[in-house]
Amino acid sequence: MNWGLMKRSHLHARPSPSGGLCTIAEEADIDYAFLRLQKLEEINRTVQKECKNLKESFSTLARSEQKLTSDLSSCNQVYEEEHFRALAEEYHSVSKQMGDSAKQFSEIVQITVNDPLKKLANEFGSAQAAIKKRDQMITDLLPVRKQLEKLKEKDRTGTNIARTEQLKRSLSVMEGDFKSTNKQLLNDMNTMLELRADYIEPSLLALIRAETNYYGECTKLFNSLVLHSGTSPNRTSSKATKSEPASSELIAQFNQDIQAIRALSIVADK
Repeated sequence: MNWGLMKRSHLHARPSPSGGLCTIAEEADIDYAFLRLQKLEEINRTVQKECKNLKESFSTLARSEQKLTSDLSSCNQVYEEEHFRALAEEYHSVSKQMGDSAKQFSEIVQITVNDPLKKLANEFGSAQAAIKKRDQMITDLLPVRKQLEKLKEKDRTGTNIARTEQLKRSLSVMEGDFKSTNKQLLNDMNTMLELRADYIEPSLLALIRAETNYYGECTKLFNSLVLHSGTSPNRTSSKATKSEPASSELIAQFNQDIQAIRALSIVADK
């Protein structure tokens, strides 16, 4: 048994058999709803974990690139060639902007994905508490039923008759409470399952948009860097880097750069 997984899971105990208090269909429905909720909790936990890994990966990438460009910019040999120095400094500027984009991405994902999913995780704990309450009602009720059955087998003395009627009333109230609780629990579990998409979909959409913004910003920065480094080798002003090239220019420059990369002697032929 994976005890580590059990400790992280709120939904760890399936609903107990009702001992005949529910129909076979009702037993199957509540057990099936529990298993589906348990799977939903597992997915919720996985998404939170992978989103955390994704944020850390973006941050690590940004830090690594900033370290690379910082070391490159501070290299003495770079300063021997003006164009090379300008390119290295511009590359370092881009890497710092990528770091800002990674930080913004992390903040957005925390607010729109991790925080809502943590809130959802608490609901699984509430569901398990409701299941525990239902099971406790079964535990309390079954001994009363057995006690009543034994009492019916005894002599019908005044005391026994009075006790029998008292137990019948208590049992009737307890069974009514149980059936009401069991029905409400099943309704709540099914409602939670039905609303899962409405709750999680906005978070997923926010994650996709955050990634789109991140990759779009990085693409824009690097395309601008490559375009201007290729078209202005003798530039002395950084103002040119602030202009936004047309998309057709970026595509054309990208294709040109790919062809140039493939023509390099360090690229192995396949």
